[in-house]
Amino acid sequence: MDQIAKQILKKNAKTFYFAGLLLDKTTLNDAAILYAFCRQLDDAADHINDANYQNKLENIINDFNQNESDNEINIAFKKIQKKYDLNNIFIQDLIKGVASDIQFKQPENLKELINYCYQVAGTVGGLMSKIISANHPSAWKFAIDLGIAMQLTNISRDIVEDAKMNRIYIPKDMMKHNMNCKDILNTENHDEVFGYAKQLIKLAENYYQSGMSGIYFIPSEKRFAILVAANLYQAIGKKILNTNSVSKRIYLSKFEKIIKMIKLFFQQKQFYLTSEPDHNTQDLHQPYLNFS
Repeated sequence: MDQIAKQILKKNAKTFYFAGLLLDKTTLNDAAILYAFCRQLDDAADHINDANYQNKLENIINDFNQNESDNEINIAFKKIQKKYDLNNIFIQDLIKGVASDIQFKQPENLKELINYCYQVAGTVGGLMSKIISANHPSAWKFAIDLGIAMQLTNISRDIVEDAKMNRIYIPKDMMKHNMNCKDILNTENHDEVFGYAKQLIKLAENYYQSGMSGIYFIPSEKRFAILVAANLYQAIGKKILNTNSVSKRIYLSKFEKIIKMIKLFFQQKQFYLTSEPDHNTQDLHQPYLNFS
C-alpha cells in the first residue's frame, strides 16, 4: 500500500511529492497514505454526476466508519490514525467538507469560504502535524492555517476550472456583480474575475504567514520539507499575479521548483523563529473553529 499511496501522491500532487522527498521514508509513506485517503474522497465527490460514482463517496465513508474496513486505502489510513492518535474531529470535518461539494452551494461570505477551506484542507494540516511529530499543544493551529492558505491558492488558481464544473468558491458578498459560471467563463469578464483571484491570494498570505511561523514546532530534521512545500505553494499564487491571468491553470515547472528549493536551502534560517510564536486565534480561527 505504501507504494500505491506514493504513486497517487506523485501523480496528483506533484508539489507535495517533490517536497515530501525531503522527509524520511516512514514519514513520507504515512503522509502519502493520508493524501490517498483525502484523494479518494475528493475524486468521488468530483465525479458525483457520473452514474458509476453515484454512491461511491457514501460507500467510502460508510466503509471507513465501520469497525472493519474492506477499502484498502481506508485500512491503511486507519492504521496511521491509530499509530499517531489522529484527531477524529479533523477526520469527520474533512469528510463533511468534501461531502458538501456533492450539493454544492456558493459561499455567501468569507466566513463560509474559510470554514470550507478549514474542512477540506485545514483539517489535513492538523492531521499532518502529528505525522511530522509536531506534537506541541499549539502546533495544530498553525498547521491548519497552512492548509487553509494552500486551499485558497487552489481556489484562486482553479476559478475557471471550477466554473466548468458549475462551482464558484468566490463568496457572493465579495462579488461586485452576481456572476454565474457562464459569466466567469466569458473572457470579457477576465479583469473582474482576476480581481477576485488577487483578493483570495492576498487573503492566503495571512494564513501562509501564520502557517510558516508554526514551523517552529516541527522537529529540525523535518522543517525544511515543510518550508519547501509551503513556499512552493505560495509561489503559485505569486505566479498567478505575475501572469495577470486566470484563463489557464498555473503551476511551477520542475526547474522552478529546484531553483526555489536551492534558494530556500541557503535562506531557511531566516524563516525559522527562535521563540515560540503566539497564534492569532481571534482573527484566523474564530470564524470557523468551535473547539480549542
